[in-house]
Amino acid sequence: SAVWKLVANFLAGAVETMAHRGAVMTLYRRSLQHARSWAIETDLFTQWGASIRAKFDANKGELNYLKAAALLKAGEAELASIAHPDKYKPCTSLDGSKWERNCHPPPESLTLTAQEEQWLNDKANWS
Repeated sequence: SAVWKLVANFLAGAVETMAHRGAVMTLYRRSLQHARSWAIETDLFTQWGASIRAKFDANKGELNYLKAAALLKAGEAELASIAHPDKYKPCTSLDGSKWERNCHPPPESLTLTAQEEQWLNDKANWS
């Protein structure tokens, strides 16, 4: 009976460790994806990716589960605070665009010339 309790405790700790490891890997992947939203140029993205990797490697050997869980929660909060409002989507993805993201038109293209205003206001010729 004592052996089974020991095995059960070991398996519970192993499952908890695997779940935490998966959560950390997911956080790392999402961090890189959000970095891609801020830095589309490859050289800048590579620098940001290296700094993200350094943050994760700094706490890689943490054995205290409670401290590791707190670090994970702090990492998720940091990611939420710096998330890009218009996430990058690859141009070939389902909802991607082959053009710039939400590029605003230049102001001069939004104003009508006098001739265009006259044409717009002359509704009698529209039919």
